[in-house]
Order: sequence, then C-alpha cells, then structure tokens
Amino acid sequence: MATRLAEELSPEENLALLTQAVWEQMGGNDSPCPPEKVPTFRQLDDLINTTAWGDEARTEFFHRWSIVEAMTDRTFEVSSFAQLTHAAWEEAKKTVSDIKHPLAPLIHAWHSRPTEVEAVRDANGHLRADTIAPRISMRESGNRTDRLYLTPAHIGVDGDGTQIALPGFSDGRASSRIPVLPVNLYDLGVEAGEARGGRGAAPIPARMLVKLAAAPSAFVRHGERFVTYAITFRDLREALYPPEYLDGRPRRQRSVGEMWPRIREAIRIINQEARIPILDPKTGYGHFHHLLRINENFGRIDLDMPIGVVLDIPPGVEGGVQLPKRLDQWGAESAPAYRALIGLSFLWHEPGRTHAPKGGKWLRRTSIDPYDPLDDSDVIDLTYPSSTKTNRHELARRAWGALENLEGHGELRIEHRRILPPVSQQCSD
Repeated sequence: MATRLAEELSPEENLALLTQAVWEQMGGNDSPCPPEKVPTFRQLDDLINTTAWGDEARTEFFHRWSIVEAMTDRTFEVSSFAQLTHAAWEEAKKTVSDIKHPLAPLIHAWHSRPTEVEAVRDANGHLRADTIAPRISMRESGNRTDRLYLTPAHIGVDGDGTQIALPGFSDGRASSRIPVLPVNLYDLGVEAGEARGGRGAAPIPARMLVKLAAAPSAFVRHGERFVTYAITFRDLREALYPPEYLDGRPRRQRSVGEMWPRIREAIRIINQEARIPILDPKTGYGHFHHLLRINENFGRIDLDMPIGVVLDIPPGVEGGVQLPKRLDQWGAESAPAYRALIGLSFLWHEPGRTHAPKGGKWLRRTSIDPYDPLDDSDVIDLTYPSSTKTNRHELARRAWGALENLEGHGELRIEHRRILPPVSQQCSD
C-alpha cells in the first residue's frame, strides 16, 4: 500500500503522526504510541489555556509559535487554536524544513497529564472534604470519608527565631510533638507584620487549600497521585461561608460581587505561596512542592463558574485520617479552633500512634501516647502555632478557652489536660 503524503492526511491523522514522533523522540519510547495517549486538538487547547499545570511546555509552545506565526500571513478556517498552530506550522515548513513544531512540547506534557477525576460530594451535592492524612495511614476509614494529603510539620525554632521549623530545612530542631500544617499554611494571605492567630475566621486561602486538597481524595486513595477536577464558585461559597453558624443561626449569603475579589486573591496566594517542603531522605536535599494549583483563566463570573483544580500528591504520602464534619463552620468562625481540630486530627492518628477502635475502645499502638496530658506549650502549638506574641500565659489562657469551646460543641473531650476524641468518633470506624 502506497504511503500517503502529509498533505493528503487529515489534521487529526497528522496530529497522530506528530504524537508518535514525540512519543519516540521526547519520551524515549520505541513502541507504538497507545491510542489513549494521542490528544485531540481541543485537549491541547485546554492545556494552552490552563495555568494550573504544564508551565514549561506552555512557555516553549509560545516561543515556537511566535516564530511560526511570523512566517505566514495565511488565514486558516479552523475552530481550534491548536489546529491553527498545526496549519501554520505546515505552511511555515514549506520555507524552513526543520522548523520546530509548537505543539510538540504540549503533547509531551500531555502524556504525563493529571488524571481527570470528579470531586467527591455528599448526598446533597456539597463538596465532601472531611478528612486529612499524615504520612502513612494506620488503617482504612471506609469509603465515606475524603482525605487531604499533607505531611505534618512540628513546632520548633529556626535560626532567625521563627517559631515554625520546616521539616528538613531548619537550623534549629523540633521542640514539640504537636503536629501542624507545614510552611505556615495556616497564615496564607496574612501579610508580614499583621497579627497572626486571631479570634475570628481562619484566612480564606488556608481554608480553600484544605477544602480543595481533600475534595478528590476518594480517587487519590485508590492510587491516583496527580489529578485534576472541577468545582464551581458555588462550592467555594458553601465551604467558606456555610449556610448556618455553629449555633444554628442562618448566615447571610454573600453575593458573587462581594466574594469574587477575596476568592481571586486567595487563588493567587495558593498558586504562589502554598508550597510543601519535601526532603529526600537518601540525598538529604529538599525542595518546595506545590500541592495544589488552581486555573486562573476564568469565564463568566457567577455561581456556576467552573474552577479547575490540580492536586499533586507529594512522594511517600499515603492514607488518611478523618477530619471533623463541621470543620468548614469552625474555619468560618474561629481560627484557633480550626487549627486545633486539624492538629488534633494529626495527633490522634499520627503514624505509629494511631489508636484503632476495637470493641468500643481505643488501643495504644506504639511510641508516645497521643492522649498524654498536654501542657500549656502543647495547646499553644495546637491553636496559635505561628503567633508572635510573647505573653505565653495569655496565649495559654486563650488556647485552653478555644479547646473548652470545642468541647462544649462536642468536638472533643478534656480529661485532666488529656484531649480525647468525642465518644462517637472513638466508637466508629
């Protein structure tokens, strides 16, 4: 059978040939490219338009496109930017035979794209993000819970006196066993010099990070590490401004116009600042890893506006533990309580310390008992981990007050300075 010339092939057939060349030359493969690895022009358009992943490929694409675009003034009747790029490259190739194809780096990136999944929702359609994970899960908690994949840091003192010690990056050493979110994620959006801790709501960027990183966890739990999913502006409003206060009073619904500046700024902060310290135990070297990125190319700003999210789970992070179901409400009302609940979730289920329910009782596993009495420094670390206040007595008073408030709402029990899970949690899977 005679080989057909490139100009006799359809754009889609030419794209498949280009994909095979990328598969071999850029991917180092010597086998035929699987059909599912051949993108469509529309899928490449999506990669061109997103800001959530593929930055390097997109940069190279636009560099090559600027060269190709300058070499032709023809008009092409196509409905896809990627297809326009291919048509322009074919025209430019008539003049410069070895001109680089702009779509090649995009195709190479697309071969390692995030897996498309759905956000996990409850029976009412609301985002269900109610669990958080430490390094390793001690046990499965069933299919009804979602998981946020983060490795906890511990309180310490860096060389410059900073209270949070980053794992593997500190000049000092951990001075507390209380686990907290790493890299000051609690204070995302808090400018230098501003008060940290506070009595009001936790910062919106911090709450968005926790909520969005947990949303697709049912898929992550079953092996997916690099995923993308879509939510809506309405999802964010429900998570950040729950319909009811903790005391049952209805909350005023924020309008899109009122919320959008805050959401837009939170997205910018998450994309630029929400990085996780990762240490390679073999080499001793570390780097900062972006756990979550949000696409900043938006359409019509309304409650149904789709928002694309990409979650990239760090290496070595597995499993998960349950977060309180009312975490969103606590985050909207009390930053100290919100931080305490996250820290306690780590503490109660940290690797090697998990108490698994058996016969209605929690059994001690190994190492330090997470139900040991906590001193004032411990509870400060739970509730005000990044506070710059020097009056530790006042911080301790506020910290215990926040924990007592949580106890009053049934989130925990306090027995002789021991912070225990609520009875319902102890006796459930």
